[in-house]
Amino acid sequence: MFDHKSLQLLEQMINYPKLSIPELRLQINLSPRQFAYTLDKLNNALSNLDLPKIQVIDIEFKVDERIKNYWKLEGTSLNRQQSVFQETERIYLIYLYTYIRKEAIANIHYQSFLQVSRNTALADIKKLRSYCEKEGIQLSYNRTDGFHLEGEERLKRRFATICIGTLLQLPMGISGMKQVLNSWNYENTGSAIRENVNDLAEKYRIDFVSNRLDQLVYELLFLQCRSGHHKLILPIKQIKLMKEQPLLKMGEELSAYLLDEVAEAEVIYLTVQLLSAMQNIEELHIDEKLDLVSSTIISEVERLILVPFKERHILKSLLYKHLVPAYFRIICEVPLSNPLIDTIKTEHGVLFEFVKQALKPLSEYTGKCISDEEIGYFTILFGGHVRKLEAKPKVYRATIVCPNGISSSMMLRTQLRQLFPKLHFTESYSAAEIEKLSPDSYDMIFSTIYLESSKPVYLTRPLLTALEENYLQQAVAADFNLPVQSTIPMDKLMATIRKYATIRNEKALYEDLTKHLRQSHTRERSYAPMLSELLTEDKIQFSDASLEWEEAIQLAAKPLEEQHYITSAYTQAMIDRVLEMGAFIHIGKGIAIPHARPEQGVQELGMSLLRMKKPVLLLNQEEHAIDLFICLAAIDNKLHLKALAELTSFLVNEDSLKRLKEAETSAEIIAMMRKKGEDEQ
Repeated sequence: MFDHKSLQLLEQMINYPKLSIPELRLQINLSPRQFAYTLDKLNNALSNLDLPKIQVIDIEFKVDERIKNYWKLEGTSLNRQQSVFQETERIYLIYLYTYIRKEAIANIHYQSFLQVSRNTALADIKKLRSYCEKEGIQLSYNRTDGFHLEGEERLKRRFATICIGTLLQLPMGISGMKQVLNSWNYENTGSAIRENVNDLAEKYRIDFVSNRLDQLVYELLFLQCRSGHHKLILPIKQIKLMKEQPLLKMGEELSAYLLDEVAEAEVIYLTVQLLSAMQNIEELHIDEKLDLVSSTIISEVERLILVPFKERHILKSLLYKHLVPAYFRIICEVPLSNPLIDTIKTEHGVLFEFVKQALKPLSEYTGKCISDEEIGYFTILFGGHVRKLEAKPKVYRATIVCPNGISSSMMLRTQLRQLFPKLHFTESYSAAEIEKLSPDSYDMIFSTIYLESSKPVYLTRPLLTALEENYLQQAVAADFNLPVQSTIPMDKLMATIRKYATIRNEKALYEDLTKHLRQSHTRERSYAPMLSELLTEDKIQFSDASLEWEEAIQLAAKPLEEQHYITSAYTQAMIDRVLEMGAFIHIGKGIAIPHARPEQGVQELGMSLLRMKKPVLLLNQEEHAIDLFICLAAIDNKLHLKALAELTSFLVNEDSLKRLKEAETSAEIIAMMRKKGEDEQ
């Protein structure tokens, strides 16, 4: 019988056949003993299906073609007798089971459906009740009605959307949802619903984000099963907004196809679901202020990361296309699943926080809080532009297939370009588009979904860990005879370390070693320095002179010029940018951070500080009196972010800022900043 871990192990073995067993264990967080147990369980389950076992030879494994073919056909649809659900899956499946119930439900129904004990079912119900309460609904029980849902219909549907989105990310989520439908003898009309939605998309000339379409189909399927006497009441603002949309007709057609009785509220509800899953939407009635919000968000990100975007017009176009469906999700409170959110926060935490701040204009415009999941996708979008500016030589042609939308595709492309500077990356495609493309137009595919192709296909995720980056490098290097940055096999290096030392966290050690080894073989510096490493005593100045603002910027930049961090052209570029864009470098509280683009004269990442006893009037304007100039010389959009986050934390604290402006020596300032950094660690 398969369980969560054995299915996860099988999936990783099929998707990443060139991983060593130590790397495979790290990928799914298994100790050697746990790995052996899980592999035995997996092989027993395969034997019960008359399939060959996974072969293990030294530190390598081999998956028989018959297993791969079975996985392609049955992977996420393993039947009830062959699967055991994990707790998270069970909780969301119980909700959906109750959501489309045909009769009264008792605990015995949950036990039978999930194949668990009475106590396990009761524990799951207790946790589900807690989840429901947070969403404003109740899972109630009485002898007449059994277990049933109470609360507003729109909130019940909202939580069903959360359940479906979460289950689609879990190994046996799809299998579980199909079992829910089978348990109540509902026909699985998902394929017909998908076909109808695609026909409507073609008719109304719109596109869906592929993974959002997958979720939408399941949402519509469960809604169709639930349809009946459930009165839906929607907020007046939402009704008014949807009635203005030309695509309301699309919602009307879908309602007529999906539901027995077409009510206005249902038409509007379905229109919202459609709009929230679309991309590249043009025929919409949206307040013109949304375009201004788009520009403001970009300006805010530029202000926060202190580097102007080079291709601003391209970024604005992409941001607006992402912003429109996000606007409908936010304003209509449509929940969004983001399987990458933990990775985004871990790997790109500083950028995530900056983007979160930059999205405040959108939050104010919609009057709604923006979820971390939404912020995560915006972070991916901006992350695609936070990259090294230097052009790289290219050789082989690689294409990307990413059904997760524009922002995910861009983020993946950026990482792959940095990982494989000698590859030429073509346009990104959907799964349907790649099938129509001639294999002669590319040499390899990087895809976030399984694909059949005559050319090598490398499965990946929109955000890569160091372990996954190492795997891709090894796999591509082996297939195309490319040089590998590290000549030391990581599994052998780890085995040697394990032989002579006790490792507390294998995965963390593996990823750190991978990063260090890669850094030593590349010109691109991957280490993000601390504030104390950039702002040293020799770059801090004090002046009691009466200066013009241009002179103050020149003086502030002087240590960077003299130590060859920047050229004189960069200093002039900082001044010219103020003349062009106004006093944007004034961030408040008398603090200015002059900066320009890296290619305008930055030679090395650096920072300098000038404290004026007599405030300088930026652009000769009284409202922009500056007594603290901090010059930034960034070599790209990324490496200075860690130090910048520290500096921001220091400056927003009233007490530390007061002491900074009262300091008499550079040593005092350095000591204050170091202490602040130590306190936050």
